[in-house]
Amino acid sequence: MQIRDRIKELRRVPASELLPNPKNWRTHPIAQQDALRGVLAEVGYADALIARETPEGLMLVDGHLRAETTPDADVPVLVLDINEAEADLMLATLDPLAAMAGRDEERLTELLTTVSSENDTVNALLQTLAGYEPLTILDSEPPDNPYVQTVDTPIYEPSGPQPEVAELSDRNKADELLREIRDAELPKEVEGFLLDAAERHVAFNFQRIANYYAHAPADVQALMERSALVVIDYDQAIENGFVRLKEDIDAAFHEDYPNA
Repeated sequence: MQIRDRIKELRRVPASELLPNPKNWRTHPIAQQDALRGVLAEVGYADALIARETPEGLMLVDGHLRAETTPDADVPVLVLDINEAEADLMLATLDPLAAMAGRDEERLTELLTTVSSENDTVNALLQTLAGYEPLTILDSEPPDNPYVQTVDTPIYEPSGPQPEVAELSDRNKADELLREIRDAELPKEVEGFLLDAAERHVAFNFQRIANYYAHAPADVQALMERSALVVIDYDQAIENGFVRLKEDIDAAFHEDYPNA
């Protein structure tokens, strides 16, 4: 079987000049947009968009959200030598093909112990990948009542030794900001506000947090639940503002990977 190479070139193109594909069937919820912004902010562009030549200009086959997210940037684009019918086939199959992949749980768990983010939405996505899914909406719900939710309570079981507390979060960025704020000799009120805001840059490793929780005594577990670091009581989690974010992440994932 001879496989053709349909890539003509890699080109840097202003994102605003790329034409959206009128047949694009993907939608992008707010949670997915926020997660993408977080990854782009921390890593940058590490993958190319895909487009084909048309009389009107370069038309996207893949990468619509990235182009919309960074309209003022020059973005990497793989320019393909394909016709409209081939572009339609790619548009219909790229994401579903990716969603068909399985997962090696042991390797994924090992990977997630090394990964964290400064972005809350990205961290929530990582927690979903780790398998700690606080909210599951079952297909058996009555179709005429979309607001009824059936939930499965996650079971937190130890997986290996209890991590050290220092392994649960990364304070490097937050502490750097705290030092800069204290050195700036700002008015007391402004300094206090910025010191509070700097704590938002603490990056949490939810895989390790879940394992720590499984080993922790009851009083520590209760405080972790109240902090929405893990979710056991859904009413409490809603009060603490966590489940809504998780719902957004789940909605984005299931919309992009309906068969996963």
